[in-house]
Amino acid sequence: MPKVTVLIPSYNAAHFLPTSIESALSQTYQDFEIVVIDDGSSDKTKDVVKTYIDKYPNKIHYLWQENKGLPAARNTGIAHSQGEYLALLDADDKWLPCRLEEEVGILDADSSIGIVHANITLIDVNGKEISTPKRQINHLNGFIFNNILLRKADISCPTVLFRRSCSEEVGLFDINLSRLGCEDRDLWLRIAQKYKIAYIDKVLSYYRVSPQSMSSNLEKMLAARLYVIDKFCPPNDKDKQVLRNKALAKIFKDRGDGFLMQKDYIKARQEYHKAIKHDPLAFWPRVNLIKTVLTNK
Repeated sequence: MPKVTVLIPSYNAAHFLPTSIESALSQTYQDFEIVVIDDGSSDKTKDVVKTYIDKYPNKIHYLWQENKGLPAARNTGIAHSQGEYLALLDADDKWLPCRLEEEVGILDADSSIGIVHANITLIDVNGKEISTPKRQINHLNGFIFNNILLRKADISCPTVLFRRSCSEEVGLFDINLSRLGCEDRDLWLRIAQKYKIAYIDKVLSYYRVSPQSMSSNLEKMLAARLYVIDKFCPPNDKDKQVLRNKALAKIFKDRGDGFLMQKDYIKARQEYHKAIKHDPLAFWPRVNLIKTVLTNK
């Protein structure tokens, strides 16, 4: 049995899929299988995968399902996987060659770690590098449930390696978040409640940014983020009200930032006021609220 299962969900991404698969096949660590989950594609995804199966019949597996969305596709892959560890690789992203080698050793060395992750470089649809996010390492290691919920810690999917036993313990990706987003953060939160998270401070993957990406839809992201906060900090749980309010404030601050970038100063001010209402001591909502006033003069 392979040590690692690489999960590649694909929906009408045949154009990018060869780059993704090649980056997995080119790993310096080779004890893995690849499971491609075709989420009801209408393009040539199946044909693309078949060319690789013909070359690597024992390495690559193809699964087809009716279109159900990313969480369900990943869950299908997990259900058909054999690896002790699960690695995420979306069809339009790609790995650096040392990605698996760097991370497998960390999980092997410490059973208290549930997830290991690293940094990414953003690329555009043509593969051109855009930028590499700056990370605050102290937010990304250890028991970081609060950091993940408050978005001080971003765990980038194409760098994630996690234990199969974690998903068996806390559950799979939440299909209620299909086509909304946050399904990855939701699972990381459940794992972070029980396990440490480890971060490698180097770029191990390329993450492709698309203008049509789910995270660019402010209303869908609002629904997803509110769902996650209600799930982990219910409104009737008095012990979690401080954390809940800080999380809500972060949502409205981020929405305000989105409207500020769009130069919709009225909506931006409305969102910053909501953020301050939930967390009166929050610094950036106040600063950015002033910006909306000064910029709109």
